[in-house]
Order: sequence, then C-alpha cells, then structure tokens
Amino acid sequence: MEEESQDCVRVSDSSAEAMEELSITECRVVDQSLCTTDPPMRSLENFEAEIYDHEGKGAYRFQCPSAGLFQCSITGLVFKMEGEVEVLYRTVPWGRRLLAQSVKRPAGPLFKFRCLKGSVCQLHLPHCEICPGGGCDFLSVAHVTDDIIELIPPHKITETHVIINIYGFCDYGLIKDKDSPVFPIKAQVLLFYHPSDDPELEPVLHVLLLPRNVVLMKVQEERARRNGMRETFIETTSDCELTPDQIYSLSTDGYHKVTPKNKKFDNDKDYENYTTTFAVFLPAKVQKAELTLKKKKNIAWSILDLLSSLFVNHEYPWKGFYRYHAPVPAATPAKPYTFPGRDFIPKHRMALETRMGLLQPIFPRLQDHGVLIHEEREEVDSKSTKTLQNQALLDMVVRKGARAQEHLYQVLKEVDPCLVEDLEEQAV
Repeated sequence: MEEESQDCVRVSDSSAEAMEELSITECRVVDQSLCTTDPPMRSLENFEAEIYDHEGKGAYRFQCPSAGLFQCSITGLVFKMEGEVEVLYRTVPWGRRLLAQSVKRPAGPLFKFRCLKGSVCQLHLPHCEICPGGGCDFLSVAHVTDDIIELIPPHKITETHVIINIYGFCDYGLIKDKDSPVFPIKAQVLLFYHPSDDPELEPVLHVLLLPRNVVLMKVQEERARRNGMRETFIETTSDCELTPDQIYSLSTDGYHKVTPKNKKFDNDKDYENYTTTFAVFLPAKVQKAELTLKKKKNIAWSILDLLSSLFVNHEYPWKGFYRYHAPVPAATPAKPYTFPGRDFIPKHRMALETRMGLLQPIFPRLQDHGVLIHEEREEVDSKSTKTLQNQALLDMVVRKGARAQEHLYQVLKEVDPCLVEDLEEQAV
C-alpha cells in the first residue's frame, strides 16, 4: 500500500490485474493546500493517445515512458507523471441527479480513469471559460465515486486548464455553481453534412454549437453511431466566443432554408448530447453556402464558400479523417420540391396515434433534421399516456408542413419499417 505522505498513488502489478473495469478501487485526492509549489519538471510534451475499443465505446490509452508533463492531443488533458505509467481513460455521462443535489452544472466532460501501474500526481483538466481579470474562482473539480460527488478546490487555474493534485484515479470533471456569473466562453461551431437518399429531398447541413472543451472525437463517434456513419464531418474554422443562455440565429445567402430561426446556446447539456442546433437545407447544384451566426446584430462566427470544402469524410469515427474534393456544379435556380411521404401521415393518422412505437429513437433523428427542438420533445414526454404522446408529436409535425412530415416518414421507415410497410400495404 502507498504511504500517506506520498504525493501520488502507486498501483502494484498484482492489484492492476484485478481491475477489470475502467476504474480503480482506492481513489483519494490530495489536500490542495499542501501543494503550494510545483517541483521542477521538464517542458510539456504532446502525445497522441492510442485508441482502443472498450465495451463498444472509444477509449484512450497512454503509455508514458518517463517522468514529466504530457498533454493528450485528443482530449486536451495534461498528466503530471513521476515515472513510467500506463493510463486508460474515456468520457462518461454526468449524473444529473447528483449535480442537481449539489446545485452544480457541468463545465467540461466527465472523465473516467484507470491507472494500471506507475504514478500520476497531477491532473490538468481543460476549461473553456473567459474569465475577466484572469480569475475563474467559480470553477471546481468534481471527484465522482458511486453516488457521491466530492468537490475539489483547484490547486491552480490557468487560462486553459484547472489543475488538481491527486492520489489515484476515479472520475473527474469540471463543474461550476448553478448561479455562477455568465460570461462568454470559448466555443466552436461544428458542421456535419447528411446526404439524402431521395433525389427529391435536399441534403442537410447540421450545425452544432458546442463548448471548446468537448472532446471532438467523442462528438464524431456519437454522431456516427446515431446516424449510421452516413454523416460527413466538415473541417473548417470553428473557433468562436458564445455566451451561455443567449439566443443566436443562423443566416445564409438566401439559397438555403434554416430551421429553427433562433436557438438558445444551452451549453450545460452539450457535454454529452451533441444534437443539432440548426439544420440548413441545401438545394441541389448550389455552388456556395455562406453561413453567419449572430447574437442579435453582433456576428459571432461566419464562413464563406462552404461547399468547396464539403467533402471531408471519415474512415471510422475515432481513427482520424481523410480529405477528398469533388467538383461542384454551377448554381442553377432551385426547382420546387415534392415530398413522396407527405400524404403518409394524414392518410394513416389514426393508426399512427395508437400503433407508433417507442419515441426515444425517433426524437434524436427528428432533432438532427431540425423538425423538433428540445422544448417540444419535453412537451411530448410530459403527456400521460402513449397515445397522447403520439398525438402530440403528430400534431407538431403536421403544423410544420410537408418537409417535416417527410422527415418523420423517413425516420419511421428507418426505426419501424414493419409498421410503415404494413400501413402502406393496407392502402394499396
């Protein structure tokens, strides 16, 4: 066992072999007041973590060769090592009930760690706050074990990271008070292109507004899992500053429809949701797409000539990206679109109210297409019976017109094909 006076936990090879989950049996943190100075250490070194599959989810492995400071190029985490060490880590969902009981909200991803051997004595968690006067004293670190959150005051806060001294590893993540001051944060605009299987339907550009310290690879992994690897991530200039809880609008050059027109930047939920903020419908053969994100009249982010860099595809959601370019045809006036599934919902409305199945796999797909917003989903969920929920969802979709009904039709074909086939066969 380690001695109480040590600055870092040391795990023996025999105990490491007993750890089958991505966790550690004994997790303690150092009293931050006991570490007022940092011992001399060589300069920061960047490393690219090895990606491996853990229970069907992407996780990261770092085999550290020596003492020093090492930064992960994927997550932004910095480890301070006393010697050779192997660390496994991944992101996990926040326990919203525990956060609510502590009157806290996330300020970064929650990381689960496992230290197989060696010693790690300091952890630097990336933050995205822009703190007036250089102070971010409203930030703290949550040390999560089972159903307990231990709040750790930082040892030090820099412009980019919150630093804590530790005895071992469990789950660590940045949090802040629910009523903490609202300042602009470092954020990013991410773009995902979703093609249409139907030539009569426009492809959709999904625009996500996210805090800068989300793990981009995790976003790509989750979007690929949800959409069956059909989306294309578009690499472009994404950095910006956004203010939490403020309303933003996305405008285009006039060739494209954007839905919704306005949306609140709700960054609290964006460390694991990764849902679409704005959906942009792209008419066929339009050469350019100019997007501008605004808060009232102030421009927060913009991009010109988007479509020339459209084709940036991925081989696998967490194994990097390769780029290819395709010629873009000249712009032509957009023709009116028809919707093959637009009659499906009115024709089968009564049957859908009683026979439509689980709505949970339907909701995220409709949100990704801009058909539903989070508040509308909550309204549907609030209904007391399954039939009332189905009726509420159908009412919302019908009110939004033919395009929304077509999206619901396509989603139902994907998640409940037997129901769609049966109803269409009855209509023949």
